Amino acid sequence: MTESLILYFNAFRSATHEQDDRKLSYLELMGISWSLHLLQAFYSVFALFLGAKSYSYFSESKDFTHFALEAFNFKLQKISLISTLFAVIFYPFIFQFAYKFWKSLFAFYNNIFDSQVEQLDELGDEILTSAFSANLFLIIPIIGNVLSNVAMAFFLFQGFKRKYEFTSLQSFLILMTPLFLIFLISVFSASYFIFLFSLL
Repeated sequence: MTESLILYFNAFRSATHEQDDRKLSYLELMGISWSLHLLQAFYSVFALFLGAKSYSYFSESKDFTHFALEAFNFKLQKISLISTLFAVIFYPFIFQFAYKFWKSLFAFYNNIFDSQVEQLDELGDEILTSAFSANLFLIIPIIGNVLSNVAMAFFLFQGFKRKYEFTSLQSFLILMTPLFLIFLISVFSASYFIFLFSLL
């Protein structure tokens, strides 16, 4: 376990440089990433607990009643708690989907750009290992999730350029593909529901 943590840290540290010969396995990468997401979920639940306690204190204290909102309810907090727990419980499935999605995307763009780089599958694993090592930022409360997402995008971008020898424009195009797909799905879904309502 200690060796896996060291390799995970090394993958993060060497995200923009060459990695060592010994690399994390798929299960090691998923397990450590999941543990970090569990830690981030603990931070979120603890923050919700402190928020609820603070509200109870302000609403019951005569000196701070003007700080409490009269129409305040915990509906938003409940939704946040459920979504956090849902994301943690199903993270292994989310991880597998994301990993396979990016690997498929690498192969797709490799054919389009006619890349001459060999060992594409191994290089893809190295890129994703570096990208998912950005979960180390989840150790930081509050802003850790934001930093993790930004670092993951940066590590992917650097990996495309360094491992696959893509240009900056090509790397940016690959990075924006998931957002473009989400946009298309949203447009098609909205169009479908509008069409259904028009038939009523």
